[in-house]
Amino acid sequence: MSDEKHPEAQPGSGDRWHEGDESPHASDPAHPVESAGPLEEEAGVDDLLYEDHPAHDEDYIEHDEDGAALLISSSTYGRGYQTVTPMEGGATRAILHRRRRRRRRRTLGVAAVLGGLALMLVILVVVVNSLFGGMFGGPEDYDTQAGDDVTFTVEGGEGWDAVASRLEDQGIIASSEAFINAIQESEDLGTLQSGEYQLREEMPAEDALAAIVPDREAQHYVAINVGSRLDAALENISEATGIDQQELDDAAEDPTQYGLPEEALSLEGFLAAGEYRFDLEAEPEDILQEMVDRTFERLEDDGVTETDEQFERIIIASLLTAEALPDDYRTVAGIIENRLNPENDETDGLLQIDATVIYGLGQQSLQFTEEERQDADNEFNTYVHAGLPPGPIEAPASEAIDAAADPEDNDYYYWLTVNIETGETKFAEDYAEHQVYWQEFRDYCADNPDICSGDAADQAPDVGEDEEGGEDESEE
Repeated sequence: MSDEKHPEAQPGSGDRWHEGDESPHASDPAHPVESAGPLEEEAGVDDLLYEDHPAHDEDYIEHDEDGAALLISSSTYGRGYQTVTPMEGGATRAILHRRRRRRRRRTLGVAAVLGGLALMLVILVVVVNSLFGGMFGGPEDYDTQAGDDVTFTVEGGEGWDAVASRLEDQGIIASSEAFINAIQESEDLGTLQSGEYQLREEMPAEDALAAIVPDREAQHYVAINVGSRLDAALENISEATGIDQQELDDAAEDPTQYGLPEEALSLEGFLAAGEYRFDLEAEPEDILQEMVDRTFERLEDDGVTETDEQFERIIIASLLTAEALPDDYRTVAGIIENRLNPENDETDGLLQIDATVIYGLGQQSLQFTEEERQDADNEFNTYVHAGLPPGPIEAPASEAIDAAADPEDNDYYYWLTVNIETGETKFAEDYAEHQVYWQEFRDYCADNPDICSGDAADQAPDVGEDEEGGEDESEE
């Protein structure tokens, strides 16, 4: 074994010396300098110590002069020193090869583990990013506009959150989060205005926001509700625009100047329900004309172009709005047509609609007395006056206008809502069947006294009453 206190310098160690130099142990009598062995004589020391030295071959194993393999281990002397230990016996080379293989396997194992961890990290980032909508890169958003033009409607009273959600649902924007971010970053956003806006099928959130909040001058916003009567509509216009109520009443006095026929008593029913925006300087006549024009446009879209027919369709549409549910509009429109038929001997041309009676009475309550039911002085009383009333009774729903223009072809003459909670309505072809439904309604009210006021049930005819139906209500 080598002297651990004075290890010999070996090729590849921190202490190198060349032939002709003084040996590091020359002055140490305990370590005489030996002559070069056969290998050194053949190859030369310089060749062994530098690039041609077989130690540069990874399969090379150092041997001593007797052919024994040398194991090189770390020394306690610190950096630059190694301990050289000769190994004897035929197993020496195998041992060294096993050690080399173990070192290689450890290196490959560490590299494989590190590579696997890196791959798992990449997969984790991709999965989380896809699940949480790009949390590492901000909200999902379209880069450019694409697709066809689409009409997006902002409803009255709707907030920015609801608009953002609907824009995402319709695919116009990639995410509501991007739209909300655009709102937060916007300056001088202004007030969200209801109405229709032209957008694209796919838009960056910022572009969609800019389209919904365009630069425009201040305007008056006016809303007319479905079922509004003329006086309420004019009051809404006055409050929204600041125009004096009397000035509006005067402007509405002559309905023919807005295109209505001579028989029209007023603009009732022709101020289309919906939302409007008017310039601050708009005149009362301009405002009323725009509302009437919208009604005529709806009729023309339904193929109703004759003035007299347009007037009748609006009357019927106003009755449907007051008396029926949207799902039943076309069915009830068919019933009205059947009752208006001159050959009708079931009701003798009487519509028998409560809403017309109370309109003629100038009240909103659905309840009226038997005397009022028989009052012929009320020209809107369809219990005593056959045919249509002299005019519409309220602003009709657009769906009711469609139904009035295209009534269902049926054989019914009666309708009755038998369940106030669900709106279930039953239809009958004759008065006897109608009485059965009246009894069903009575039973419903008996079981639900908190829902039925009792007045409606009290007005129902007794079962077995005159089957001609002349004194019966058509519906509840």
